[in-house]
Amino acid sequence: MLHELEVLELRHIAHLALDARNVRDRLLEKVPEADMGEPIPGRGEHNPSAGIVLNGVLSAEPEFVALRQAIAALTRDIRVKLWVATRIGRGDLAILDWERAIGEASALTDDDIVAGLLDEPDLHELLRKGLYMLGAATPPGEAR
Repeated sequence: MLHELEVLELRHIAHLALDARNVRDRLLEKVPEADMGEPIPGRGEHNPSAGIVLNGVLSAEPEFVALRQAIAALTRDIRVKLWVATRIGRGDLAILDWERAIGEASALTDDDIVAGLLDEPDLHELLRKGLYMLGAATPPGEAR
């Protein structure tokens, strides 16, 4: 499914996505939670700002520029695999759907793939999970 070089590329994108997420979170931490308009859940993780898309506001930030440029610099093949690994990490696809998902993602334009990835605030987490499910990463906290 993924070759070692592709895994390294996807890990690099995940690292850049984490940097971009940290910039986004620093901007939103100044917004009072009450202003988000979300009820506090009884249990589970609570992050009312997770669904807010700020790519337009943050598009000039160096971390977002680096992420966008890194995704755009990938070969078409690796960019498609990045898209599929992210969808596996989200739970939209199963590993057994790999070939079908590659075919479907190949039908998307490069602009659609890049925009879809950049619009995902949890890209780093979804990619980390996808790589783990594909057997290309160790569980968090374990050395490889």
